[in-house]
Amino acid sequence: MSVRKLTASLLAALALTGGARLAHAQHEILADPHQFDPDYQWFEPVYDADLQDMKPSKRAPSGWFATYDRLNLYGSRPELDEPGIAEEKIDSGWGHRYEVGYMLPGDDHGWLFNWTENDVGAFFIVRQERLNRYIDPADGFPVITPPFGDAVRREEDNNTGYPFRFYDIVDTENNILYDSYELNKTWRLEPYHYGGILEPFLGVRWMRLDDRNGFMDYQSSDENPPLIGPNFTDAELITTVGARTRNEMFGPQLGFRYFKAQNRYVFSSDFRVFCGGNWQCSKSQTLSTLTIYDGNDVGANVIRIIDDASTPIYSRNEEFYVGFDVRAELGYQITKMIQLRGGFQLIDIGRGVWRGGDGTLLPGGDNDQDYLMVGGTFGINLNH
Repeated sequence: MSVRKLTASLLAALALTGGARLAHAQHEILADPHQFDPDYQWFEPVYDADLQDMKPSKRAPSGWFATYDRLNLYGSRPELDEPGIAEEKIDSGWGHRYEVGYMLPGDDHGWLFNWTENDVGAFFIVRQERLNRYIDPADGFPVITPPFGDAVRREEDNNTGYPFRFYDIVDTENNILYDSYELNKTWRLEPYHYGGILEPFLGVRWMRLDDRNGFMDYQSSDENPPLIGPNFTDAELITTVGARTRNEMFGPQLGFRYFKAQNRYVFSSDFRVFCGGNWQCSKSQTLSTLTIYDGNDVGANVIRIIDDASTPIYSRNEEFYVGFDVRAELGYQITKMIQLRGGFQLIDIGRGVWRGGDGTLLPGGDNDQDYLMVGGTFGINLNH
């Protein structure tokens, strides 16, 4: 065969192959013109008949989805080296939970990101009137030249909403801030015979527990024995002793999510177990504020305020933690893409939590405690 004929044959074969591929590609494009559908009709109505005819796999979230839940989780109290405290009590806390995920359509695997935060605060408060209990704003606030050479701090008005001035003397009973961040790889299994779907997942979890412990003390020159000093006779001293303990917790987690749809209702449950290392740090410090007046009667003016802080004391430790997170929810489909839901959640970090501080300035706590949160949730689910 000549070179000219061989070249012509190769060009003809390439043309036929390219034409066949182009025709196949055009056929694929024309076969599914709505492969990408950006139609986010969040409030499109959905009917019972539509839901009954829909397969369980079609009711499962696909593509991008997001959820938001308002949390009311009660938190357990710290175990402190102090007699007479109610360690068995739990106190109300409020927080939020956000989830964003993506499930690849047809491939049955995806990703899920979760952020949960819940803050608990319980305090014993005594309201203490100040020496200058009341000044009529109409009288103005005269400037007093102090005999100590410091700049004058102008007195504020009465406490907002009250006809007098006061201090709130606070004793902390339970104050902890909880934050959790998760990133999980998820897989979706085939639906069960009765329509339930199981999604196992594996990921990492970073948690931060910020514990606060402390008390305030009030003294004044009107007390017996009185607060005295070399340059004043009418004064108040507020002393705050506190410890702030941070737990930085990071490690792996695994779990599963199960959900089943029945008409407009969707039941779902999640279970996670997690463990890892906890890097702990506690800071203890004393703060004081001395307020000096030009008298000890109603309407006295402030002539000097002295703020002082002791040198912070730091302590560090490392622990191993382990725990679990379980929740159950019942949702109601109100539109094509919007679902309202309410449920229950329990988070139990069984060991490895430090609360209360190291006991340097006030009764502290052990660095291998547990922390429990339990309560209700209410939120919304958006799925395209």
